[in-house]
Amino acid sequence: MLKNSTRRWLAGLGVAGALVAASATPASAAEAPFEVVTHDLLVAPGHLNYGWFYAHPTDYESEPKFGATIVDVDLSQVADFATVEPAWGWTCDVSPTRLHCEADLADGDEPWFDYLVTGKDGAAPGQRGELAISVTSGGKTATATAGITIAEGVDLVSDPTVEVSGAPGSHARVPGVVGNAGSTTVDGAVLVVQAEWLAAYDGNFSNCKAAEGGTYAFCVFDTRIEPGKSYALSENLPIKLRPETRTGAKFPVWLNWWTTDDFNLLFEDWQDDVKPGDGAKLRLVEKSVQAARAPQTDLDNLNNFTMATVRVTGNNPADLAAEGATASGEQGAVVTVEPGFTNLGPAVLEYQGQASPGIRLEDLPVRVSIPTGTTAVEAPFDCVPFAPSEEWDPWTAGWGEPGASEYACQVTETAKGMRNTYEFQLRIDKVVPGASGVVATKLAGDPNSKNDTAAIVINPIDGGPGTPGDDDGQGGGDGGSLPITGASTGLIAGLGGLLLAAGVGGYLVAKRRRTRFVA
Repeated sequence: MLKNSTRRWLAGLGVAGALVAASATPASAAEAPFEVVTHDLLVAPGHLNYGWFYAHPTDYESEPKFGATIVDVDLSQVADFATVEPAWGWTCDVSPTRLHCEADLADGDEPWFDYLVTGKDGAAPGQRGELAISVTSGGKTATATAGITIAEGVDLVSDPTVEVSGAPGSHARVPGVVGNAGSTTVDGAVLVVQAEWLAAYDGNFSNCKAAEGGTYAFCVFDTRIEPGKSYALSENLPIKLRPETRTGAKFPVWLNWWTTDDFNLLFEDWQDDVKPGDGAKLRLVEKSVQAARAPQTDLDNLNNFTMATVRVTGNNPADLAAEGATASGEQGAVVTVEPGFTNLGPAVLEYQGQASPGIRLEDLPVRVSIPTGTTAVEAPFDCVPFAPSEEWDPWTAGWGEPGASEYACQVTETAKGMRNTYEFQLRIDKVVPGASGVVATKLAGDPNSKNDTAAIVINPIDGGPGTPGDDDGQGGGDGGSLPITGASTGLIAGLGGLLLAAGVGGYLVAKRRRTRFVA
């Protein structure tokens, strides 16, 4: 089974998946050394929704030790209007009114349970019941409940992509559009905006609440969205580009539309952490008075978001200076090298890596070739074997996989003057005096190509590369023969990458970026 931290991020569906997962609330039985965390669900008649719950220790300093674990779910309150089935990962006995499931968890794993809820065709919007959940391990039991409500099915849609631009220190203006692809009027909507600190939401609308720093915001509209119609924001959303942003950089801003009921259910715990603006109200066109209604849920959350790309213009580059490394040892020895680069500025180098939408293998801006006569027995998790002829999937690629002769590496957010290094453990299979590899950088707009390569030398020869008097393995010339193709500006493309960037990507970004992460 997956580690609990991984599972929490996988629980997020759609663009705001990571936020949804974090909004769940725990409930636990007295004396149990762990608690159960779950969430409520809306489901439309004839449609399916995905639910989950997990248990974790209440002593946050201890490693989980669950082992043999039992999950029981009482379905009797929802059996008349919905069916509930276990999704995967457990051995289960299933009946219309009860789930009994067992698993033997490995050390360090925590119980995570996925299930599927389908609204019956004859169910009526407004019907509601609760799942009674219990998790038993080590003779102790913790409990929780998850509400299941039948909702009216609707379908919000939005433009999939949009691109805007702005200079460092200015505002880029992102338009937003929402439409109704269904046959039922949608009574109100909520726009969730997710951005980055370097390109953050900077609005002051009275019906929008924003987190400090503008990394996410919620805008609430009471507009009735009629079938077959589209509605534009009365003003484009202001996205502030910090003065240190790099010319040529592209930042994603996600605009995700939710029904009012889906939003209130999934984001309830987040609304206390954000503050509304005190300016004019952001509006949608053709507003009308809201009438009494049934709860509504979106039938397709994959078509109601926009990925806006904010491109930085102006003249504010980042100069990456490659830094080599040296090591010495006998045959069979394992030595450590840490090649990398320093950002000489003036701009911040933004994160470029696996979670960048549309990233290609050749877009990764750092390349490392392994010196002759050595084998990489350990590689950093930020690097992946460079095999451009093979099909590239950044989510299943062998990040940190040993044994390659060449690696492409993602970069974390790197301010002016900051070093970014990559630690490799190299086994010396054959002593080759002066055996060398190369670390190279390629960044669109880099103003100084002369410092883009540096040598990685094993057992350097006196007076040769990597020895004093030879720039200590640092870049500064045209040495090295590491071809890098492609342009690192082609970072934003494709909707598949967008979904992963906000769901599964949230977990991996947090693990690999080692910098700010809000999702």
